[in-house]
Amino acid sequence: MEEDLRSGLYSKLNATEDPERTVIGNTDIISERDRRIVSCYPGTLVNNYVPFYFSVRTPMLFNIYTGRGVPKIPQSKIVYLAVRLCDIAKDDYQWCFTDGNAAKKITKYYTSLENINDLDWRSIESTDFKHDNADGDEDRIRKKHSEFLVRDYVPNDRISGIVVYNENAKIIVENLVQELGLEVTIVKNKAKYYF
Repeated sequence: MEEDLRSGLYSKLNATEDPERTVIGNTDIISERDRRIVSCYPGTLVNNYVPFYFSVRTPMLFNIYTGRGVPKIPQSKIVYLAVRLCDIAKDDYQWCFTDGNAAKKITKYYTSLENINDLDWRSIESTDFKHDNADGDEDRIRKKHSEFLVRDYVPNDRISGIVVYNENAKIIVENLVQELGLEVTIVKNKAKYYF
């Protein structure tokens, strides 16, 4: 996180190699994103983009929390970096958004905010994301992972908020934000954002 706050957010395929960076995602999905073409921008791949979720408490975070198929990492070491849609959905950036996990073949891409209501907001906001969820939606996990994608790079001055797990994490982030002179709102909210 420190490097991201110092220099901004780079897409996987544009980031410099950092042997000290911890990979917390599913390596199979990450590899799929290296090959998946972004249909609205032919010639680009999902990992050419910096991804942001619309949702919180995602199945991916649950897997990290439990160690299911990925390294188990304490949630206190994970922060949410938030950006305002109005700051990145503009001509300064090549962007799009998806109706589900961008690595999946059936996922649709959109380049106009007029389509934002085409997303399944019930799934995005749901905390019942099991395949056998209460309303029988077997595509809930994919749709909950709807993404906003920004090509190559997002400057650190576009980060408007950071959500942390506990007071200790908040102090660490506050000190870093102050050192860097960033104007960022820092919120501690374990109940809403973490498991």
